[in-house]
Amino acid sequence: MTGTFVVLEGTAGAGKSTLLDALAEELRDRGESVTTAGEFADAEVGQYLARMLSDDDYGPEASRERAVTLTADTLASLAYQAETVIRPALDEGDIVLTERFLDSVAVYNTPLVEAREGVSMDATLAEFRAAMGVEPDLTVLLTVDDETRRERFPAHRPNLLDDGAVADRHAERQRQYLDLLADREDAVVYGNGGEVPTAVAEIAAEIER
Repeated sequence: MTGTFVVLEGTAGAGKSTLLDALAEELRDRGESVTTAGEFADAEVGQYLARMLSDDDYGPEASRERAVTLTADTLASLAYQAETVIRPALDEGDIVLTERFLDSVAVYNTPLVEAREGVSMDATLAEFRAAMGVEPDLTVLLTVDDETRRERFPAHRPNLLDDGAVADRHAERQRQYLDLLADREDAVVYGNGGEVPTAVAEIAAEIER
């Protein structure tokens, strides 16, 4: 594989989708061949996940009740993208941009399985990572403060917006990401509270070709 694989990670409202499209446009303007992969695979498993997460009945309790199902479906969605989109594009020498990859599973999914079922999936996730056949060359963790996140959140998944009755998990998730990526040489943390053009230029500068 001769391409470059870049993943945008972060909590909901961190700006992944916005920067994915803007960064792809900027890199194409610079003459790069770019392939983008969204959060959900363009297949039934990805469409199922998208429907579930946008359902008005979905929330923290549903996440806990469906922890194993969500983990399995997310891994299947990522595997499908890796096999049908990411690896072929990398073989062609493209820059591949995607929002969320296996790090998001380690932050959002497997901890719920462990909490609900008492079973750690760390070894399983490591084996799955090895079997994927693709690894990010660069992971960009987008962080935002709570005020910014709340301003952006209603446009994304308003049914998941925390209120006074639900514990705020944003800071916890962000800490989990920071801990996970702390010692990784292939990862950078970017505070995404400013203007999109500035973020695009600074993140593009991190992509080595």
